[in-house]
Amino acid sequence: MAGNSLYAAMTANFLIGVTKTVAGLLSGSAAMIAEAYHSFADTFNQVLLWLGVRRSKREPDAAHPFGYQKVQFFWAFVVAILIFGISGTLAFREGLEIIRHPEGHEELKIGSLIVNLIVLGIAIVLESGSTYMAFKEVNEYREKHQIENLKDALDEMQDPVLLSIFVEDWLALLGLVIAFVGTIITFLTHDPLWDGITSLIIGIMLMAGGLLLARENKRYLVGKGVHPRLYNSIMDTVSSFEGVKKVNSLKTMLLGPKDIIVALDITFAEQVEKADLPAHIDRLEDALIKKFKFMKKDKIIVEAQ
Repeated sequence: MAGNSLYAAMTANFLIGVTKTVAGLLSGSAAMIAEAYHSFADTFNQVLLWLGVRRSKREPDAAHPFGYQKVQFFWAFVVAILIFGISGTLAFREGLEIIRHPEGHEELKIGSLIVNLIVLGIAIVLESGSTYMAFKEVNEYREKHQIENLKDALDEMQDPVLLSIFVEDWLALLGLVIAFVGTIITFLTHDPLWDGITSLIIGIMLMAGGLLLARENKRYLVGKGVHPRLYNSIMDTVSSFEGVKKVNSLKTMLLGPKDIIVALDITFAEQVEKADLPAHIDRLEDALIKKFKFMKKDKIIVEAQ
């Protein structure tokens, strides 16, 4: 689960948002204001992700017998909508306004240019550190499980919080680079159109990222199964267990990162006596829990044939 990367992203984005706001107000740069929207929205998003992680740790009760892990999927989905609806649309609107009414846009002076570039440079350094933390968590998982690329590692981790942070950080870093380049072009051409175009590009990029995250988290919310690699590993473990003749079906559903429900329909061999069947199923469940440490006995359901 996402740990240090969440706190690193939250702190970095808040500090970046403050500096961008000051620079944007002093220079009148639409690209800088768009980036400030982005940073404050990301900070709020990470607070929501933190809330999701915190609430997911509540103990199961009568209303939620399998626990509260899925609350992470809900807040990650909300974050995806906010990236699209707030960060993306505000940046897009800011850029569109500049393009439609360039006459109301102040020309970028050398002093404001220097301030903006310094702020953006500092922001790129801070955001790079936050991005590195998220990248490090994903890469450690990739190396541990010998997965070829980061995309497959993210998919297999099935951690909505880390996925959100990873995508947010890369979007933020890319947005900062675009804003840096756009600010220089605006100054050199003395044409506010470029400032508006820069803000539009940032807005479109954020909306695309928000839609991507929303699509992924929707799959978690509606009951996504485990990654094929884990599915095959569970199937192999059950199929090779003593006394198992055939696995008729294996169904899984994610409740949270490394928290799943497993439903098995098994035909046992004739040598497994009916009187010993409950004890044999218990041994099978124990074998699964021993191999897959995150499994829990009350979330393994076995139907014997």
